[in-house]
Amino acid sequence: MSKFAGCFCRWQIETCWCSGRDDLRFCKSGAAKMIRSKKLTSGLLAGSLVFVSLYALNTFLSPTVSGSVHVSAGNTGRNLEYVREVLASSEAPASTAAAVPEASLQQLLGCVDGVATARYGQRGEFWVLYNYVRAERQPGCADSVTYTTHGDHTFLDNLVPLLKRWQGPVAMSVFAPGADWTPALAAIQHVRHCGPSAHLVRQHVTFHFYFPAKHVPKTVPRPAVDGFSHLPKANCSLSLEQAAGLGQVSYKSTHKILYPVNVGRNVAREEALTHFVLASDVELYPNPGVIPDFLGMVHGHLLQQQKANVTKKPSPPKVYPLSIFEVKENSSMPQNKTQLAAMLASKDAVPFHKHVCPNCHNVPKAAEWMALKQSEGLHVFHVGQRTGRFLHWEPIYIGTKQEPPYDERLSWEGMSDKMTQVIILCKYLKDEIFETTRS
Repeated sequence: MSKFAGCFCRWQIETCWCSGRDDLRFCKSGAAKMIRSKKLTSGLLAGSLVFVSLYALNTFLSPTVSGSVHVSAGNTGRNLEYVREVLASSEAPASTAAAVPEASLQQLLGCVDGVATARYGQRGEFWVLYNYVRAERQPGCADSVTYTTHGDHTFLDNLVPLLKRWQGPVAMSVFAPGADWTPALAAIQHVRHCGPSAHLVRQHVTFHFYFPAKHVPKTVPRPAVDGFSHLPKANCSLSLEQAAGLGQVSYKSTHKILYPVNVGRNVAREEALTHFVLASDVELYPNPGVIPDFLGMVHGHLLQQQKANVTKKPSPPKVYPLSIFEVKENSSMPQNKTQLAAMLASKDAVPFHKHVCPNCHNVPKAAEWMALKQSEGLHVFHVGQRTGRFLHWEPIYIGTKQEPPYDERLSWEGMSDKMTQVIILCKYLKDEIFETTRS
């Protein structure tokens, strides 16, 4: 390992650009990876160890009725709850058997809390800036579900409507080759600081950046310790469209660069701090209440297994798909399944890609699911598999980071970019959860 003025370059390379400047420099060699300092190296090492003990999804999930769980916004509430439990147990009389406190979801999952650390490195032919803009709230591994997604600066207008419904952590990988870096940063600062709902973006969204090694931006500010002071000031006198330069031809389009969608998907999912993730496209908005309902269902089932002392062999891997629908551009988004059913009846909503690729989202038992009336909580409705006439189904689902990664050789333009990832999965369908997007 060779040392260059505060940076470390791994492996043998011809030339390494590292200095004490305020901008990041990248090694010329395609094989090189860089870490900015010894302190950051230790942070990266700790971060890489965080997820070693995560259990695969197939060890605990199976059909059940829903339960309930309190979802904390961060670590503080959970730590206080733990302290109260310890104090309560220590005050119990020695002669009386103290009541065993109900196991928390984190204890049942066996997951470990992580910390979002700014770092950068190479991923194939791409440079990736991990956690370049960090959310103010850092959830514990069992506190929430992270919505992981991707896009370029032209997709950022979806964040506020998404967050109003999701109300939880979002990890977004932003593709910003060459000169697209500047409008991408300007657009991110605009959604973080301008408008009445900007606080939702600041609180919940962590942004990662990636770009080809052949199309590195001219200047990349070194990430600040606080995660945001290295960013340009927001210009709220402009609209988001103006800040993002949406009327101009992008660098990506000018240089005919393919969009490496699966690199963005994998980066966002791998960097999520929560055990459960919903890997989705940013234009798809889940119905409100998904996070507490889903965690409640899982927590309730795991408690039942604990009480029954279940010791049977793990079942095959399972994930939890969401049904997806399109609504007319000027229609309001449905808040629940009852409203969704009414919109389908009035033709204000249709199944996703019905007129483009109906087989891609042909969900097993879709008609039966829609006919089932709305109920409280969340329940597994049906166990489905990607076989027969559902062979081309491309589900969006809640799972964990243990599922197979997306194939990074595939691009958005080539289509079928999710097909190789879903082949080996068994899927669980749930009642009451869906996503909607505008036609």
